[in-house]
Amino acid sequence: MPKSSQFTRRRTRRGHTVATVPTPANARRFMAATVIDALGSGLWMPFTLLFLVHGQGMGLVEAGGALSTGALLGLAAGPLSGSPVDRFGPVAVLVAGNLVRLVAFACYPSTSSAWQVALVATAISAGDRLFWTANAPVAAALTTGRGTEDLLGTQAIARFLGAGLGAGATALVPDLGDPSTYHLLAHLNAGSFGVAALLVAGVRVPRVRPAARHGGWTTVLRDRPYTAFCAVHVLFTLASASKYAMLPILVLDVLEGPHWVPGAALGIGTAVVVLVQKPVTRLAARWSRGTGLVVAATAFACSFAALVPVAALPVGAAVAVVLAVSVTFAFAEALFAPLSTAAAAAAAPPGAEGRASALFQLSWAVPAVTGPALLTALLSLGNPVLWAALTLTSAAAVPATLRLRRVVG
Repeated sequence: MPKSSQFTRRRTRRGHTVATVPTPANARRFMAATVIDALGSGLWMPFTLLFLVHGQGMGLVEAGGALSTGALLGLAAGPLSGSPVDRFGPVAVLVAGNLVRLVAFACYPSTSSAWQVALVATAISAGDRLFWTANAPVAAALTTGRGTEDLLGTQAIARFLGAGLGAGATALVPDLGDPSTYHLLAHLNAGSFGVAALLVAGVRVPRVRPAARHGGWTTVLRDRPYTAFCAVHVLFTLASASKYAMLPILVLDVLEGPHWVPGAALGIGTAVVVLVQKPVTRLAARWSRGTGLVVAATAFACSFAALVPVAALPVGAAVAVVLAVSVTFAFAEALFAPLSTAAAAAAAPPGAEGRASALFQLSWAVPAVTGPALLTALLSLGNPVLWAALTLTSAAAVPATLRLRRVVG
């Protein structure tokens, strides 16, 4: 088959025509690689601190500090990864992200001090940033129409399923104090990134003509609607991060509720995302992306509003509210994440998709870095203050999204 016959053309919302490769083989390879990536990353999450404390003999505070330092340093790779995506193509950057994490996880069992852990954690964080910056451009290139959300939704299922399986595996591992158990897990995770790199390397994505040399980041930053959308998206990602960071504190410290509730709430949320992601994605395909994001913001706002008076309720009723909002939070998560990522990929300035994706990924990173300090400061002012503030920020995303319909669609 002639090379040109493998490619189709699609017109973006801004009238630019770009090439796509919606061939089943390309999509299957990419999906297999990203599912392996998501499962491996998700499975490792619950074991990270256990690995360092029980496997490497580190103190809890020392291990946590090293991981946080590495995560913060690795965030710098996000903005820096945009230019390589535009210059070398997103597939090459995806492969690089997997290889960086392969080496990092292979080195994990050899770490014995905080600075070594911080160095490995920096490499893992940098590899994650490379992956996420390149992921959306590849997903957009391999799909047509609203197929991008479906592909991204499948990735979300794998990510949440991996985290759930990892949490469950902690109860099945025969000896959580045996270092060899954690070393084996680290090496298996390294191997999974190697397999993912090999699969991604075979994905064919056509190169879009790069932006003019005098453009680049200037092209992206001068695109006011796109940068405004990235700013508004921070309101969504703050809502997403808050439920994971603050629900356990709410239950254990504010409500003084049963210790099983935080795990149950997060487990219910994970199960709901895995079960409803596909139906929610199909439902959202009937709407515009803007409408879907408005519904998601409304769901977040209503969920936070339900938690404003929860400290005044009897413990049993408060626990019921927490478990109920874990379901509505999961619905909002399943709705907004694929839609917003697909919208950002479709609205990216042609030829600067990598830099645009890097800027969009900052809207995920900013709440992850600033969220804990901001949220705990609000909670120190009182439980109603925290949840009322999050209700208002989520509600503010509704008119902001409506004003950006030209970008969001």
